[in-house]
Amino acid sequence: MYLFVVTLHVLLAALLVLVIVLQPGKGSDVGAAFGGGGTSTLFGPRGPTNLLQRATTVVAFMFMGTSLTLALYSNRRMMADANVEEELLRLRQEEAALGSGGEVVIPDEMPQPEITPSRR
Repeated sequence: MYLFVVTLHVLLAALLVLVIVLQPGKGSDVGAAFGGGGTSTLFGPRGPTNLLQRATTVVAFMFMGTSLTLALYSNRRMMADANVEEELLRLRQEEAALGSGGEVVIPDEMPQPEITPSRR
């Protein structure tokens, strides 16, 4: 299922880019992109604007749906591997192995950098 959603997400991303690129700019139509002016009759007298706007909206909603689905998959996978008690035990064992006894040692003074005279 995860592989299907990832594949669908990539295909929707490519389709979204294609639909956006095909949308007419100001003062031109899709025919200008293909070198002819006759394509506006293919989509009707109003041109492809309504069709491409609807397609963009539908593909964008589907893309957002797959994005949310992938985010949920990722969150579930991350939470399945999370065990707070085991992580705390591991950190305590590391601290004991280092010999700090769990106490944070803060030096009284910060070491000052050694200043050397510059040579000119």
